[in-house]
Formats: sequence, C-alpha cells, structure tokens
Amino acid sequence: MYRMSTPFILGLFFAPIVLPPLHAQTTASIPADTNATAAKPTPTGQAPDDVMKKLSDLVHAGKYAEAQQLTAGLLLAYPEDQRLIKAKVLLDKSFASSKTADPAASASATQLAGMEKVDYNALIELARQAQQTTDLEQQTTLLKQFMKDSDLFLQKHPTEMLLWQLRAASAISLNDLVAGYGAGQKIIASGAADSNDPNLQQLLAQLKNKGWLDEKEATKQAKYNRILGIWSWHSSRIDKRGHVYEDHSRVEFSMYDSGVGGYFIQPNGDKPEKPFFRVTILDSGEMGCKYPTPVLSCEIDDQNGTMKIDFTDPEDQKLRSTWLFHKQ
Repeated sequence: MYRMSTPFILGLFFAPIVLPPLHAQTTASIPADTNATAAKPTPTGQAPDDVMKKLSDLVHAGKYAEAQQLTAGLLLAYPEDQRLIKAKVLLDKSFASSKTADPAASASATQLAGMEKVDYNALIELARQAQQTTDLEQQTTLLKQFMKDSDLFLQKHPTEMLLWQLRAASAISLNDLVAGYGAGQKIIASGAADSNDPNLQQLLAQLKNKGWLDEKEATKQAKYNRILGIWSWHSSRIDKRGHVYEDHSRVEFSMYDSGVGGYFIQPNGDKPEKPFFRVTILDSGEMGCKYPTPVLSCEIDDQNGTMKIDFTDPEDQKLRSTWLFHKQ
C-alpha cells in the first residue's frame, strides 16, 4: 500500500495556511530561471544570478517575509526584471490569500493567550520539525509526540482546525485509523467539504480513499486492525474416548485478499504462502471465520486480548475443537 512521506503530507497544510501557492509556484519559477541563466552573463536590467539564488533559497527555506522584502528591494534596482515581477505577484497573492484562507481557524488561534498560546505554537513547531527531518525513525517519533500532545490540547480547544488538519495528515502517515477518522469528522463538521482550498480537498480525498470518512467502513477496518499481528495459539480437542489433545504454536494474522489470513509460523520462523484459515468482518460488524470444517463460533475479546474459534473436528465432525489465541 502506498504510504505518503511525512514531508509531503505535512507540506500540504503548512502551505495552505501560510502561503498556499508560494512553495508550489514561486519556488518552481525562480530556480528555473536561475538555472537557465547560470552559465550566461546576467542580461542588462536583471538582478544578478547569485541574488536570485538567495531569493530562491529564502523561499525554499520558508522565509517568505524575508523573500518578500528582498523582492521589493530588488525591484527598486531592477524594475524591468520579469523574474522579480512574477515573484512579487506570487508572494503578494500568497500573503493576501493566507490572511483569508481560514478565518475561523485564524480567529480561534488569536484568542489564545499566555501558556495556551505557547502550547499551540509548540505543537506547530513540533509538526514543522517532523516535516523537515529526513530521518524516518525520527519523523515517526515526532509525529507520535505531536499526536499525543495535540490530543490533550484539542480536548480543551476543539475548534483549532489547523491542528485537526495536521492530525489527519499525521494519521495518514502513521496509518492511525482511529485518529484519522476522528480528525476527519471534525474537519467535515467545520464545513471543509465545501472549501475551495485544493490542499484541503486533497486531504479529504486521501481520507476518503482510505475509508476513514465513512463510519461503517472505518468500523470494519478497526475490527480488522484488532486481529492483525502475532498471536500465540492453543488448541484443544476431545476424542470419542474423552482424551484431551492439546497443541501450541504461533499464528500470524495479516491482510489476505478481502480479509485476514491466519498463518501458522514454523519453529524456524517460516510461514506458508497461503493462510490455513481466514477471518472476515461481515456487514453486520461480526467476525466470520472460514476453516476446512464448519465453524461454530468466532469471537474476539479486546479487553483480555483473546480470540476464540470453535469448529467441528476435521477427523470427526461430531466432535468439537477449540482454538484459543492470545495477542502477543
């Protein structure tokens, strides 16, 4: 399954809130002109290439205010430079749109004061750090910390839409169904479905494609997630003479076809190519188990981390066998 990188995901939301088209257009435009003329003398009336590179670097670094100031100063010296004119238009447009992109979120954030404002800014900075790092392990650590801290903050300030958007994006990266569904519901409730913001619509599309905007589908996925992983397996069977036979092993549950497959793990760690039995989630939300012989019951207990499957014995269908699994 495709998994978007954290920088790409979080970039979707720092861009629209701060400068929507700036990183997508200005950064693409300025380097293109710079590279095209890097090996040629600077034409008369145009800013030097090293200065244009500095402008490009500022934009890439997210220092948009400095980039805007530099562009304004350069235009005084090089008023005919089309690169600068284009950059100024994009910068001005970005700043104008950023002030009106999400009035509700902006108004809400400005109402924070004291340590609450510090906490809010700390969360934004934590998400920025996760965006900027290229170390995947560190990204995961930062994102999990952001999810933990933002959860506590949003319990007191549930109207902070920027944080809900960042939580949704982070949940996609972490493949956190519960957090993604919760954030998606908050975003939809705010009226985001009618937004013309392409980045916000892309976020909603990502959540939709994962099934995280539909309660029924999300519930089904949550039930599957409870099953996935390594379980210890205990089997007991009583023959016609009343003798009890027991066996122990390990079973790996992983996605297979349209459900979950159970694979018995060999002592050397190997597992077969195809599952020995299958578990599906029915439309009713109940578990359905398939085994070579009829399954009598199939249930999971989340509190105890156990799963129990009763079925007729393969050797004698008048007898009953019980499989008990414990989540490791």
